[in-house]
Amino acid sequence: MTTQYRPNRTKAALLRGETIAVPEINRVFDPIVVELVAEAGFTRVWIDMEHSHLNLAGLSNMILAARTVDLDVIVRIPHGPYNQVMKTLELGANGLILPHCKSADEARRFVRMAKFRPLGLRGMGGGRDSRFGRMVRKDFLDLANEHTLLGVMIEDAEGVDNADAIAGVEGIDLLFIGPGDLRHSYGIEREGGEQSDHPKILGAFDKVGEACRAHGKAMGTAVDPGEQMRAVFERGTRWFNCCHDVTALTNGYAGALNATNDITENP
Repeated sequence: MTTQYRPNRTKAALLRGETIAVPEINRVFDPIVVELVAEAGFTRVWIDMEHSHLNLAGLSNMILAARTVDLDVIVRIPHGPYNQVMKTLELGANGLILPHCKSADEARRFVRMAKFRPLGLRGMGGGRDSRFGRMVRKDFLDLANEHTLLGVMIEDAEGVDNADAIAGVEGIDLLFIGPGDLRHSYGIEREGGEQSDHPKILGAFDKVGEACRAHGKAMGTAVDPGEQMRAVFERGTRWFNCCHDVTALTNGYAGALNATNDITENP
């Protein structure tokens, strides 16, 4: 038996009040991409299972790759049954993100599925997170509750309205604003401008930020570096999903093609 548990450096940094920069892997689920994320200097990675084709077997391989380069893995899970939460944690995910959280009751159900007593009633299996059952059970239960990071996405008008109650739920660490779906919820999805620059979206950042400050929670969002990032940083955002695999690849390839054309077409 062992008492060793893999620490969650991302949650520790969040609790210290640090700013968190996170790259996303949304479509290209090759372990090499995980290695490249670490080579770029990141210490954690966000893996999307809500909008993607990734299954649990593929996720297991991505988590194994992340462990070889000492990356924390944060998984955005789709809405679904309880065992989807449990299995993702048993594969070794350091944190989970629940999309479209609209109420404190939804947040509490999430905590109940993801945490052991006294916070929840997660089932006790023997996965990678417990070193396949080799950890001393009491130590594992306490350490898993301490280190597992839980975030909920605020991407509906109801979620913004209930932000204070959601932020007050014990066990929730992060309220993550999804500006794209929030624009849809507000009926402004076809209006021009960038994702986060509409007054209604900025107002949502103000309200969610106030709730996070009142309850000692962190606010996050997905935004590329630039003026939008500065605007939401000034409103208290501390967790930034600042890039993803598709954009990195397309921008890299397009940049190389454009630079080549500049040389070959304009000698």
